[in-house]
Amino acid sequence: MPSEMQVRELYRAASSGPPLNEPEAVADLFARLYATSSSAEHLHAVSAVEDGRLLAFAYGHRWRWDEQSDQWGTQLRLRLGPAARMLEGTVVLSLLARHPDVAGTGLGARVLDAWLAGLDGEAVWLQTTDISTPALRLYERFGFTPIGHGPDAPDGQPGLVLHRMPTTRKPIEYRVIAGRRGSLVDRC
Repeated sequence: MPSEMQVRELYRAASSGPPLNEPEAVADLFARLYATSSSAEHLHAVSAVEDGRLLAFAYGHRWRWDEQSDQWGTQLRLRLGPAARMLEGTVVLSLLARHPDVAGTGLGARVLDAWLAGLDGEAVWLQTTDISTPALRLYERFGFTPIGHGPDAPDGQPGLVLHRMPTTRKPIEYRVIAGRRGSLVDRC
């Protein structure tokens, strides 16, 4: 599992440029959330590392409304209204980030695919910005559809909540390819 600092550095690199242009404080927030979640019993994570450098990372956990007592969770439930019921018992993709140095290589898609494959077709949701970003287009390509808006995203606008129905797809097997340059996730 990557360290909190590795996640912070990756998210900072992934989000500081256009179209997100997020301040460093957002990377700090996502790193702290990861550090808090990393001790969760049902954490599910996939990473791509080369030469000790984290290039892409996805993690998430089971979502239960009775465990959500913070302001963010309350606002999510209120803003989604009846659609909030769709999230109970699903898995939340808390973060997917890909370093800009590997843009266009398909690494982000491979990490997301590996992360989803490890869930055996369970329903998944996430919150992202509704700005047209490579990430939003990737989520749509993987079958995520909007169900409403949640708490404010770092740009101050309500975040777009995307949901992916359970699938019956056969999980894809992945392996870690190790070499002199490090290791990467790849299909078997």
